[in-house]
Amino acid sequence: MVSIRSALVAIALSSIFDGVSASCGHGTSLLRRQTRIKRQEGGAAEKVVEVGKFGYLGADGPTQWASLSTEFTGCSTNTIQSPIDVTNTSTTTIAGTDLTIEFPDVAATEFENIGTTVEVVMEGTGAKTTVGGKEFELKQFHFHSPSEHTVDGEYFPLEMHMVHEAADGAIAVIAAHFQLSEGGETTELISTIFNKIGEISNPGTVTEVGPLAFGPVVAAIQGQNLHQYTGSLTTPPCAEGLTFFVTSQQLPLDVASFNKVKAVVGFNSRFVQNTLGSPNLLSLSAAAVAGVASAPVAAEPATPTESAAPAESTAAAAEGEQAAEEPAAAEGEAAEGEQATEEPAAAEEEAAKLAEEEAAKKAEEEAAKLAEEAAAEGATEEGATEGETSKEAGNI
Repeated sequence: MVSIRSALVAIALSSIFDGVSASCGHGTSLLRRQTRIKRQEGGAAEKVVEVGKFGYLGADGPTQWASLSTEFTGCSTNTIQSPIDVTNTSTTTIAGTDLTIEFPDVAATEFENIGTTVEVVMEGTGAKTTVGGKEFELKQFHFHSPSEHTVDGEYFPLEMHMVHEAADGAIAVIAAHFQLSEGGETTELISTIFNKIGEISNPGTVTEVGPLAFGPVVAAIQGQNLHQYTGSLTTPPCAEGLTFFVTSQQLPLDVASFNKVKAVVGFNSRFVQNTLGSPNLLSLSAAAVAGVASAPVAAEPATPTESAAPAESTAAAAEGEQAAEEPAAAEGEAAEGEQATEEPAAAEEEAAKLAEEEAAKKAEEEAAKLAEEAAAEGATEEGATEGETSKEAGNI
């Protein structure tokens, strides 16, 4: 009997998916595959598939999905989001045998590039998985590189999502991790598929792949424990209510096969989300950025631009003062120069004056000396005359 809850979830998701293309729910009732026939030059016809309207890098990446469409707002606000870091506390561990997996071998089916990943179409092949008595039809499986889910913090080179849908619209996904093998071992199903990936290297292209043998993959999944939890699409619109079964052991993959898929899909993984039920990481980031932007300006250190103006004003004032001081300094230097010029002249005049005075003094002294000598000679001559006179008088 179809449960009311599952029916309501399916209706809600269907309304969200209107106009959304190439999500992880591609090929289910949430998002029917849309293909068309395209005529090539010369009249040849080929089938093309609609491609995604989102991406994984830059402005189209996961941090911007909510801004790409009003239908994608849940990617930044919903709180039960996938992928997650798988641990024993974040998930419930079940035995792989709790899932009854019936994937018959397929002779041939379509393999397509929907822009955001490459996927193998399984609708109508009779592949199904039964969980707790509820049957889910395998609609398609696609790939993410690197893995979207981590296990105890470890990521893996590749993750395969096998997307199922029940009659009531409920979605279940088996998520299988792959690890690169050191000895060249591989999972034949995956290597067979990737041998054809070169034919769909361009988004929107479709080719045929097969035969596909699912026996070894089914045995590997049922032979290990699985981590079960309720999460969301890992692509826009990030709708919630999906059940995930994540492998606890990795399937082997050879390096050559990995390089082939990596060359076509590139990087196509959403980042690990917050703990289930906790606020959306993008909402937390937006709040943190808003808090920084609204912080008081006074509390923030001055930026180089803000401090440049005062520094320039101070520099200008200093230059003005220096400019004002320079003329005064020039005048002072000129005055000092004049003073320096006048001082030697005054010294010369003083020296000349002293020399004149000294010469005059010496002249006076010389004159006085000459006068004394003249007087002394005069006195001697008088004495001699008087003696001769007296002698002459005595002889008479």
